[in-house]
Amino acid sequence: MAKGKSSATSGTRKKHAKKAAAASGDLEPQMPKEKKPKGKEKGKKGKEVRKKVYIPPVKPAPVLPDPLDTLGIAQRLSPELLVVLRRLSKKDTITKRRALEELQAEWIDKARSEEHRVHELVEAIPVWFHHVPSLFLHPSRRIRILAVGLHSSFLSLPNPVPDQLLFFLQEVANADQAELILGTWCMVAHDADRQLSSYARQSWEKFVDVSQHLPEPSSETAPSLPQSPSKKSKLHLSSASFAGIWGFVQRVTLDPGAIYLSINPPQPAAPPPPPQKKGGRPTPPVKKDDDSPTRSRGDEEEENELDRNARLRIGSLGAAVWVLNTLVRVSQDPKYIEDFLTPIDNAALWTTLHHAKAAPFVPAEIQSFGWNQPGVRKSAWVLLQTLLVTCKGNLKPLLATLASAVLRSAWVEPDPNVRQVMWKPLLTFLKEFPHAWEIEATSSTENDEDEEGSDDEDESAPAKDSKSQELLAKGYTEFLQFLELGCNGSPLQGYPAVLIVFSTIPSSVLASVRPPIKSLFTSLWAAIDGRALSGLDRAEASLAFVSSLLECTVFVARRIINDPTATVLVDGSPVETAQTLVAEQVTALWGELLSARLKVDFAKASDELLKMLVSLQKTDEVLFDSAWTSVASSVRKQLNATSNPISSLIPTSLKIFAERFEQGTHPSDFTSQLTAEVLQSIVAHIGDILEKNEVPSPEYLDSLLGVLDTFGTQLFQDGSLTQAIDETVTKHTGQIIALSPPLLFLYFNHRKNEDLCSDLWHSLLVSVAQDMETVLTNLPSLLDAVEGGSVPSYLRPKAEELDKAVSALLAEALTRYQADEALAIVKRVLKNPEPFISDDTYRGILSSVSETFSTHAEIALHDNPALPLETFAAPLSLLNIAVESRGVGYLPNVASSPLLPNVFLFAYLVPRYRTMDVAQKDSATTLWGSWLRQASDEDKSVVAGVIKTTVRDMLSDCFALAKPSHLVQLVAYTPGIAVNVLEEVFPSKNELDAMLDTLPTNPVDPSMAVLDPLIHLGDEDEDTSQSVVDSFGLSSYARIVTAMILYFAEDRHTAKQNPWALRHFLALSQYANEVIQVPSAKSAVFGQQISTAALHECITRVQQLLAYILVGSVEEGWLSNLLSGLSTGKRSPSYNGLSHLLHDLILGQVGRDNVREARILHTLLQHVLPQADVSKQDGDQLVFLGRKLESKAPHIALVILYSVTKYCAEPPRLDRYRNEVAANLFGVPASKANTEGLWLLRRLVAVSPDRNSDVIFLPTPRVVNLMKSCQQWITSDEGVDEEVELEMTSLFIHIAPILQNIPGAHWDFIFDIMENNLEGASLEDQATLPALARTLELFVVIQDLALTNKALRALWKEREHTQLQMLRDLIAHRLDTEKNSGPLSMCRELAISIIQDLPEALIVKETLPKMCHLVMDSSHNVQQMAYHMLREAAAKHTEHVVVEAAVDTEAEFKPELPSELIDILQRTVELLDEGDDVHSQISFGNLLTWMLIFDLFTNASLKVKSSYIEHLQRLDLVSKHFLPHVLGILGLYGGIAKAFKLDIWAVEEFYLDLYSSDTPHSLKLLAAHLYFRALMTVPSLFRTWLLDCRDRQLSTAVTTYTSNYFSPAIIRTELAQVKDPATTAELVDENMKIKVANAVSEVTASYAVDEYQLELKISLPPDWPLHSIEIQDKRIGVSEDRWRAWILGVRQILTFRSGSIVDGLSFFKKNVASHFEGQTECAICYSMISATDSSLPKKPCKTCKNRFHAGCLYKWFSTSHSSSCPLCRSEIMN
Repeated sequence: MAKGKSSATSGTRKKHAKKAAAASGDLEPQMPKEKKPKGKEKGKKGKEVRKKVYIPPVKPAPVLPDPLDTLGIAQRLSPELLVVLRRLSKKDTITKRRALEELQAEWIDKARSEEHRVHELVEAIPVWFHHVPSLFLHPSRRIRILAVGLHSSFLSLPNPVPDQLLFFLQEVANADQAELILGTWCMVAHDADRQLSSYARQSWEKFVDVSQHLPEPSSETAPSLPQSPSKKSKLHLSSASFAGIWGFVQRVTLDPGAIYLSINPPQPAAPPPPPQKKGGRPTPPVKKDDDSPTRSRGDEEEENELDRNARLRIGSLGAAVWVLNTLVRVSQDPKYIEDFLTPIDNAALWTTLHHAKAAPFVPAEIQSFGWNQPGVRKSAWVLLQTLLVTCKGNLKPLLATLASAVLRSAWVEPDPNVRQVMWKPLLTFLKEFPHAWEIEATSSTENDEDEEGSDDEDESAPAKDSKSQELLAKGYTEFLQFLELGCNGSPLQGYPAVLIVFSTIPSSVLASVRPPIKSLFTSLWAAIDGRALSGLDRAEASLAFVSSLLECTVFVARRIINDPTATVLVDGSPVETAQTLVAEQVTALWGELLSARLKVDFAKASDELLKMLVSLQKTDEVLFDSAWTSVASSVRKQLNATSNPISSLIPTSLKIFAERFEQGTHPSDFTSQLTAEVLQSIVAHIGDILEKNEVPSPEYLDSLLGVLDTFGTQLFQDGSLTQAIDETVTKHTGQIIALSPPLLFLYFNHRKNEDLCSDLWHSLLVSVAQDMETVLTNLPSLLDAVEGGSVPSYLRPKAEELDKAVSALLAEALTRYQADEALAIVKRVLKNPEPFISDDTYRGILSSVSETFSTHAEIALHDNPALPLETFAAPLSLLNIAVESRGVGYLPNVASSPLLPNVFLFAYLVPRYRTMDVAQKDSATTLWGSWLRQASDEDKSVVAGVIKTTVRDMLSDCFALAKPSHLVQLVAYTPGIAVNVLEEVFPSKNELDAMLDTLPTNPVDPSMAVLDPLIHLGDEDEDTSQSVVDSFGLSSYARIVTAMILYFAEDRHTAKQNPWALRHFLALSQYANEVIQVPSAKSAVFGQQISTAALHECITRVQQLLAYILVGSVEEGWLSNLLSGLSTGKRSPSYNGLSHLLHDLILGQVGRDNVREARILHTLLQHVLPQADVSKQDGDQLVFLGRKLESKAPHIALVILYSVTKYCAEPPRLDRYRNEVAANLFGVPASKANTEGLWLLRRLVAVSPDRNSDVIFLPTPRVVNLMKSCQQWITSDEGVDEEVELEMTSLFIHIAPILQNIPGAHWDFIFDIMENNLEGASLEDQATLPALARTLELFVVIQDLALTNKALRALWKEREHTQLQMLRDLIAHRLDTEKNSGPLSMCRELAISIIQDLPEALIVKETLPKMCHLVMDSSHNVQQMAYHMLREAAAKHTEHVVVEAAVDTEAEFKPELPSELIDILQRTVELLDEGDDVHSQISFGNLLTWMLIFDLFTNASLKVKSSYIEHLQRLDLVSKHFLPHVLGILGLYGGIAKAFKLDIWAVEEFYLDLYSSDTPHSLKLLAAHLYFRALMTVPSLFRTWLLDCRDRQLSTAVTTYTSNYFSPAIIRTELAQVKDPATTAELVDENMKIKVANAVSEVTASYAVDEYQLELKISLPPDWPLHSIEIQDKRIGVSEDRWRAWILGVRQILTFRSGSIVDGLSFFKKNVASHFEGQTECAICYSMISATDSSLPKKPCKTCKNRFHAGCLYKWFSTSHSSSCPLCRSEIMN
């Protein structure tokens, strides 16, 4: 048949067309076209040519009127509801959706509580039902869901709404409208969308029902509802309504498009306008583009036409299922049911089963409804299943249609999901109607005959032979193709059903394909040949194929023998044919299994083969013999092929046969014989291999062993076979262990003779232990056997066969931690030691492993931080295996071995300071956990004690590698061990006190007196030699106290109960602070390697603990109680912990008074006294206590008095005490000034009140007398120590305000002391810093007093200049970075705060280079104040350089940046490159240095600027140092997304006084400002860097960042500078004018010459200075070459010399002015510039020296007919 031609004849097509027309009413399918004449008849005359007839298009259904208008409902509704209902008529999906949502939310939901809305909704019921069909079938899923929900809500409203809804359907709506509403409602209840259908089905099942006994269909109207309005209503469908739904469903299935158009009729199109004639020619209509609608189809419908039709068909088919289920429930009349089913006897309807575009069982003109729609096909199969279940007895009239549709659709279905639904109805149909195959075959034969007759109807047909009368079963042909394709790619679904399908096929249909049997099995095997089963589930698919093949073989053999109708299938004897079939299929299957083309588990394949053999035996013994002969011949054939491995199929199948065949039967005997034959052959093969000493292929040998292992229990049941095996194994033991150890293990496993096996095992161990190479080669195979259970458990070594070998392997594994092979063997031996080594050897191995581990652990904990942790892997793994296999009983004794403590420390301590592999840590923790679970309580106690002692020792051991924090974390988490940390780990209070007493009590450096007034000169004489410290810089005392701090921070309750520890915490905090302040000093507690961060963390933790412990300790009456005990010297019983601590510090230090304890006491009193609410009486007692202790504990007394002064209200006794001390000073002679006088001065300074308080320090006369005493000490011959002068200076700070109005020599004395201190001060000498600091404080005080005291100001003026000069020179001295300290920074800060506003006379050009190093000070305050001073110095330096450059006429002076600034930049860059944090002091100093460099450009001439830029370019500082540093701070290296955002910040200015190192944005904002200044100052260097940048991402980020945040500000600044009158004063004059256009960023300079103007317009690009400027000009009176040179000069100044616009305009003006300078007007035209060619007068007269334009002279010569001068009349040409 030709491709594309339908298999149906013309007659058949006409018959189906009639049926389709009858089913669809007036819907008439298109008939096929008449066949064109073919061959010679095409040109024959007499054939009438068909004329083309115009067929008018079908008129669309009219638009149904809206009940709002036709029924007058609009007048009865509120405007709000009317608007909503009107919007339901709109085509726009969004409008409909909003209308439905508003109707639900504003009317339905509120109607339950607002009665007036119910009445309006009742009025709107006709309108709602008018829209229901279109809403239920709407393309938008959202619309359908909203409509269904709204409909359900309508029905769920209280009466009368539900009653009126149902009343409308029964009484008001006509039959067509009711059918349409109910039909669409039923369809949406079975919609393709599951959520939607479930929602709609609830309302359908709840409110719609069918009468139990349907009456005969009639035209009468259904009766009204019997229920009262108050009762819940339900719609009972009459027979007419039920039939109407059925008809509607049929129509939708056959033509959903027509139904959809009838429900949603298109709007009538407007008629096109009449064509207009223009100029006698009609204007053609404008062709509209189909692709230009305002809204796309997808926006309105959400689906195309095919998908919509499919959705409607799915709903209609689902509704049909409901109709059929309902039909059999309400009617039992067969005649009624048959008539009811008549419409579905339509082949066109059943095209829903077929996947192709044209179904073969309908005319080709009818498009298949299932084409490209799997959902439709699934629904159709569900409908068929429903028919078979509900109407099975009424389907005979439909069989002709169903047979062709089902059998021609099922086998070609491509979709696996559809096939999954298809199998149940298909198999049910074939089982119930097996003759459907013949019906389909008959139909196919008739159709082909009709087709042939139709094709040859005008020709004489030859006589038909007998073959043409045979059936043509195309369904069966397609079934064979289905098998060839491996069940169309679904073998797991298809093959189990093949036998069922095959059993329904009549023999006549099978015989339609010749040869019948061979064709069937050829189709089955074609799936293997075509690799149709090569999928992901290939094994399961192949097994399904094998099962189906064998089942079909048995079935066909039975049919051939037993079925009389099967004679058509065979040509000879049925029995012989069946035997041949069975033998062929078994042989083929066995071959395919061996070749592995069938990927099937051999056990499962053997099961299937066994089932076949059993079935064949039950059918006929002859068939079984044929199958078994095939199996046996295949097995023997493979056994004889010694070159190929023996497949495991043989032993597997034989073993299954032996187990499953019934003993004593014919099959069981055959199996036993074949098995014995196989085993004898295998043993013979092995004997031959060993005798010939051949080495066969491993695969072949493994196959032999596999066979023996499978029949292991049967090997030794035959005596002769047993003897042969014993002799072979005993004789060739050495060969077997080398060639195939599994053979020996197989022998051990199955030979039940312990003596024989034990002797053989001994021989094996002896042969293995010959040498190490043999051990490494053969021992693993023995271990494999033991681990796998392949040898008996009773095997033991008879002597120490392997002990030495295993010990040697252990030594290698422990000494070389990468000895993986040796370690692996030892592990396996320890896991199963019994068969290999003795018990003593096992214990010795564990002892060696334990010693090795403990040795390594001691090194890892104390000595060597670089010890590879891999060395622990072998011991740990061995110990774990030993514990796992034999328990902890074999481990060394815990009392004598440190193994377990070391395991604990390695598991829980070492990982805290060493990076350890997770596997190693897990191994150690596993070992510890195993020991804990198995150890006795006594052993646990012993090990716990050792661990606590070890941790305690490590805490004070400076050689321990663990930090104190690690040890604290360890003791806080000790699994299996209970630890009292404070008592069992930390030293006791007395031990700690003794350790502290051995440490220095004085500060490490005398300069600490600058920071702490309680430290005095002379307190530093004590030896502070360096103690032993650990790798982190902590001494033993520091380690212990640090650990206590950490532990108390975690255990606050313990901290609260032990306030005595505060003494040690505060002492450690003091030592830490001293190291921070004076890093170069040697501390007895901390080493040089201690990090600053660790010291700061220590101080912070101490402050936190101090605050926590003191909270709540100071209660009411606490201080009085303490003072009472201190006065008596006895501790009160009511003392708390804090009271005991203070008592010890005050009275316990009487014999050992020192600065450290005094400072500790001060810290405590500083926190306690403000909380204690000290009364004046308590204050007096404290003063009394201080006076009492002056002689015994002067430092403690001084602290008490100082604390009372600072932290308590002024007690009366304190004022008397001051006067007494001052009076005592007056009586101290000079000889005692250094002893008694010094302490009196210290006490007087200590009790001096705050300068801002109202307390009067001393009376004025007493102060004058005090000054006299001090003068006498200084002027006496007795030498006064520096300490005395220091205390005098400190005292002067407090008495200066008292003396400000008292004239006298005391002021000169004070000034002399100050100058003497300044002269003796040196920043390099730390001992002079306290005196310098006190002097500077006094300087500030006097300065403040002089501002308001005229007399004092006059005295101060004379001495101030000298002291300022001394301060300037002192600060200018540069120190090494190593000598920086806190006291030094404080002195510098005080000094710079004084000299930052230095008089101009003291600022010279050398100030900047000498003092620029201050910007790198360690204090941010010093850096900030230094910059303010240096900025003025930079201006002074610039002024000097500009003058020098201006007067340099011989180019001998080369302006360069100060070398000191360059040196700072280069040094800081090196530090930053080493990884310094960008927020550090070094970064800040580096940026300040760049600020100074850019300040040097301010007010500099262009020549100086150019020279500076050349200097920076030569050193490459900008590109290699400045930009990387700044860009790194701004985060541009991470891309523009991670860069610091400057949207809210102004980058033009930066107020340095507001800079704070604690603010995270400060440094970034400073860097942004520096970046702005760089772009303003040296843009040429920036452009050069950008051009050379090879990092594209960075270049793009910088460009974007600059143009976004900096270019606008730079442009504003440039234009503002041009507009500044002060800047452009030299540019603008009567000739030169400048205009600035801010909107377009343009500057225009015009120079007037006569009435002409020369113009220069400079345009700045938006991303200036990234891109060059644009220059537009207007040239008049200047030659082009000269003008181009001027423009080029301006461009170079702005682009390459980093000049400003003002610099460029100045250059332009100088050139223009000098060009026109001295030029005279032309005597002919009286103009300087010619009006014709814009030239200057250049033609001179040699006589009168006047100049003329060349054009003017030419005109003069032409008009005057003379070549004489117009003025002097002399000949010009001469």
